[in-house]
Amino acid sequence: MTVNLSVLLQNWKRRTDILLGTSQEKETPMKKIHLICNAHLDPVWLWRWEEGCTEALSTFRTAERFTDEFPGFTFNHNEAILYQWVKENEPDLYERIKEKVKEGSWKIMGGWYLQPDCNMPSGESIIRNIAEGRRFFMEEFGKRPTTAINFDSFGHSQGLVQILNQAGFDSYVVCRPAKDNFDFTSQNYRWKGFNGSEVIVHRSDENYNSVHGHAAEELEKFLNETREEEVSLFLWGVGDHGGGASAQDLKDLERMLQERREEYCIIHSDVESFFQELRESGEELPLVERGLNPVAEGCYTSQIRVKQKHRLLENEIYSGEKMFSAASLLYGKEYPAQAVHEAVKDLLFAEFHDALPGSGTQLVEEDTLRLLDHGLEIMSREKMKAGIALTAGEKAVEDGTSCVFIYNPHPYEITGQFAFEAGLPKQNWEDVFYYPECSCNGEPVKTQGEMESSHFCIDWRKKVVIEATLKPACMNRIDIRFRAIPKRPVFQPISGKKEYVFDNGAMRAVINTATGLMDSYQVDGTEYIKPGSFRLTAYDDTYNSWGLRTPESCGERNLTLLTPHEGSAFSGLADKVVPSVKVIEDGPVRTVVEALFGWHESKAYQRYIFPKEGTAFEIETGVYWNEKDTFLKLNIQAAYESGEYLGQVMFGRETLRQENREVVAQKWNAFVNEDKALTVINCGTHGSSINAGKIGLTLLRSAGYSAADGNFERTLREERHTVRMEQGERIFRFRIEAGKPGELMDGLDRKAQIFNEAPYAFAFNPSGKGEKRGELITIDNPAVILSAFKKAASKDGYIIRVYESAGKKAKADLKLSAWKTVYTLELNPFEIKTLFLDGKTGVVSEADLLD
Repeated sequence: MTVNLSVLLQNWKRRTDILLGTSQEKETPMKKIHLICNAHLDPVWLWRWEEGCTEALSTFRTAERFTDEFPGFTFNHNEAILYQWVKENEPDLYERIKEKVKEGSWKIMGGWYLQPDCNMPSGESIIRNIAEGRRFFMEEFGKRPTTAINFDSFGHSQGLVQILNQAGFDSYVVCRPAKDNFDFTSQNYRWKGFNGSEVIVHRSDENYNSVHGHAAEELEKFLNETREEEVSLFLWGVGDHGGGASAQDLKDLERMLQERREEYCIIHSDVESFFQELRESGEELPLVERGLNPVAEGCYTSQIRVKQKHRLLENEIYSGEKMFSAASLLYGKEYPAQAVHEAVKDLLFAEFHDALPGSGTQLVEEDTLRLLDHGLEIMSREKMKAGIALTAGEKAVEDGTSCVFIYNPHPYEITGQFAFEAGLPKQNWEDVFYYPECSCNGEPVKTQGEMESSHFCIDWRKKVVIEATLKPACMNRIDIRFRAIPKRPVFQPISGKKEYVFDNGAMRAVINTATGLMDSYQVDGTEYIKPGSFRLTAYDDTYNSWGLRTPESCGERNLTLLTPHEGSAFSGLADKVVPSVKVIEDGPVRTVVEALFGWHESKAYQRYIFPKEGTAFEIETGVYWNEKDTFLKLNIQAAYESGEYLGQVMFGRETLRQENREVVAQKWNAFVNEDKALTVINCGTHGSSINAGKIGLTLLRSAGYSAADGNFERTLREERHTVRMEQGERIFRFRIEAGKPGELMDGLDRKAQIFNEAPYAFAFNPSGKGEKRGELITIDNPAVILSAFKKAASKDGYIIRVYESAGKKAKADLKLSAWKTVYTLELNPFEIKTLFLDGKTGVVSEADLLD
């Protein structure tokens, strides 16, 4: 096929004149379609990142050439990471692209670092993603898009709206969830956030890409389906593995544009131009006031190790930044900006929407875990340096004692149980056992010795648990003395008793010794669960990486208590048989009860960790999984069947659907009615369901890797051994607390932050040099959360970011004692506020979200 360039240019000029309002032709009502050519390019998915990089080079090279060969053609692309790969590997191509951006034939779209999962990353992580992309595109291209795009993300948290709004985005393009998730047909709607802010969303029902050589055919179908729209946006271009436009598609589209020019004004365009025209049209748009979910519910749990390690790296970065800021501002330690930036980029890549959700191949899973480990190693090294700096002015350790320092990164006191390990001052070769006794900041505290992580043959290493109050945003000193006792403590067996009862006066818990399950959990005399709670149940699942069967649609099998012989064999006890429910730790600080379970080829241990003070307890569940196409839930049956099921989302909390439908949340879930609240805090377990008060925390699913059926035959072939996810050991931790809703729910984000961003403990004998300083920062309202305290990227100073977490107007005093600064915060419900601290003067002022 030959192309008449003069006719093509003439038609292009005609459409441009119409668009700009400079046409002399008589105005006629004409539907306008903005063609958005893009090349959706997953850095990883069915391929590893190296292939994602090379495909970016090929795709960008072709697109750049087409902007020369096809006048009027506009190519749109986002994701700074892809442009960085081009810059590093084909600098000549990169410079040509920069020229095309200046000319306008290449549009910077979206402007983020990459397209992340938009449910599981914290709001702080999404801010970092946008900020990383914003800095890159402003520095390299001088461009700042106002329309965000996340075509392929599996749903979108309602907390995104406020982030988009504060980051300068007025519009958003998505493809999921599909139209059947809405009670209206319009592809355009207003999306309202928790704080009342809004953005306009376009849901592209035609999806983000087109089949090679079929773009015109797909456009024809699109025109028929969107006849009622005055202005439409049509995404096209081969995607997933890149590709974008093809010469054949461009020729076919040009022919179609000529044939349909009397009916439609079809132009090569960009997303900002579409939204500008949509706003000018005055069209009344429907309003959505919820998260854009559910989508691909299996991805809330698939590849759970990635999710857990992702949460761990988030915690390490955001608690580490607070440490680094204290070490820098109070002790003159250089802030490790470059190292933190590298770790943040590791985190952002791991949040890509086929990495964090677990829809990639096993190789991608391994690569993502390696990437997260790289970030964790960076943070480990930098936190150690900062920790040592923060011990300045501490006296040397006394002879015969050991010393541990615990840094509390939070702007408030923490009272609770803190576990750490240290060594005896010298190895113990005597026929006695040395038991620890501790003081915290000079005051004696309740202390308990427990089984250490090592199994060496002499009494040397010590695991110590204390009940203490840590001062805010500073280093706390734990001095350890040791007293000799005849032998390591042993605990009275509970076999022969129908139940084990733990009662600390505020909380009463009952473990059924015949089942290993919890039959009662009372706080201040009120019952919060039904018998048989914290039961591990396996359900038939699909092998589909994205899908998840609902519990009522499939068979279920409970993991049951192992016999003493089975439990002893599972525990590796070669010469004795012990009960499968037993107390394994006890002392002044806490009691730990262990129960052992099994079903089919899998086994599990469950540890109930009861503190001697307080109303909360912890659960540690270790699963040794060897099942296929099965998912596992930890089921908790609340004592009441009706209530509101809530979950933490980005800078907010959302009411989640019930009736056994799988939902996604971040650090906590809660089942609440007028009088009672049962809360669960997790360490990277995002999926759950509830029905008639039965909360099912989804621990893992052994689906296939990147397995989906589509319109073809069953893809996971059974003629050979096919690897499934989650084979082997997986460990889960939860914090359970019940009580009256008011105070418990208002402070839940703070408790979740403590459980996740745990204080940093390390054994150390300080030099005694330097001057000891006080706390860096305090905030006096438990509903106001310190999301970030870090060095500013764009100017000399520090960024402090807070948000209101309980959905109520809040006032708080933010104090910086080193400068005697008191800054009064006034926050609307769920409002994010970013502040700038001048480290020299202590002056605090409001700042842009992306500073």
